Amino acid sequence: MKKRENTILSAAFRLAATRPWSEVKLADIAAEADMSLADLAGVIGGKADILQLYGRQLDAKMLASLETDPVSGSAHDRVFDILMRRLELMDADKAAIRSIVTAPAASLPDYARLAGSMMQSQDWVLSAAGIEDTGLRGAMKTTGLALVYVRTLRVWANDDDAGLARTMAQLDRSLRDGADWIKRLETPMTLATALSSLARGFMRARRGPASHESGQPGSATPPPPAPDSPASETTTP
Repeated sequence: MKKRENTILSAAFRLAATRPWSEVKLADIAAEADMSLADLAGVIGGKADILQLYGRQLDAKMLASLETDPVSGSAHDRVFDILMRRLELMDADKAAIRSIVTAPAASLPDYARLAGSMMQSQDWVLSAAGIEDTGLRGAMKTTGLALVYVRTLRVWANDDDAGLARTMAQLDRSLRDGADWIKRLETPMTLATALSSLARGFMRARRGPASHESGQPGSATPPPPAPDSPASETTTP
């Protein structure tokens, strides 16, 4: 199966290098790969599958390269170096990628799948850089890095300078802007979390005495606080 996937991927990228990606049809890819359309359908579900396959292979190559040549420095430097390495791995496919990144998604489902694939790739970048996170902050990092990568990819696709000066400048600027954006949101996020916890505690406090009074009329002893109520929690700054 892997050999057939690679044959299809190579055929699709050869065609994309010579014409707009939107004009590359599945029948064209099958013919270029010397396969029937039925055989093609047995391996992929559409053009979006081809791009997802390419992304997964690229992620694997990028991560493998880090095993023998790890990145170092600040978080900014590590992410910068990893993303530049990812772009360098695509250099041989630049003509095809230039065609692909300027083409609109064929459909909303395709767009959603490709966006999901892009987010997964950025999760690998964050993990390789040692700065992956969870929850809302993790989602913000992944989404922000995906936007940074897309902007940089569009510049890279049209950057014919051997030193990729425009690409590196775009990536550096976008990463710094993204870091500033997350910092600006940290205080509102912390405040929102605190207010949410306070509101939940307030509602528990209101429910507790009411339940006690209805179950034991006239009792003068209030019920003990719930284990996760503000009265029993240790608050950390």
